Amino acid sequence: VAVKAWAQAWSRKDADAYLAFYAKDFRTPKGEARGDWEKARRQRLQAPKSISVTVEEPKVARRDDARASVTFRQDYKSDFLSSRSTKTLVMVKSEGGRWLIQQEQVAN
Repeated sequence: VAVKAWAQAWSRKDADAYLAFYAKDFRTPKGEARGDWEKARRQRLQAPKSISVTVEEPKVARRDDARASVTFRQDYKSDFLSSRSTKTLVMVKSEGGRWLIQQEQVAN
């Protein structure tokens, strides 16, 4: 459910809702500072006129009560780019009970 809601926020280009799905200790893809990563993500969300992100065939592997990984096919379309990839999100359960993204891994 959290992964589909994340994709919907991304598709709506709702930067605040999209970024709220990332844990405080999110490991940025290139090791950049969290603030720099967020600024770049906000710019990438606003650049296209439209974005469509779909999640297909999610497979959840629970590591324990507070950690899981979700692997799925991601279909991304915008007026600039169209891509299809396999993505794994490492998720952690927050103190409030929400599942948040701690790490993203992409394999094409």
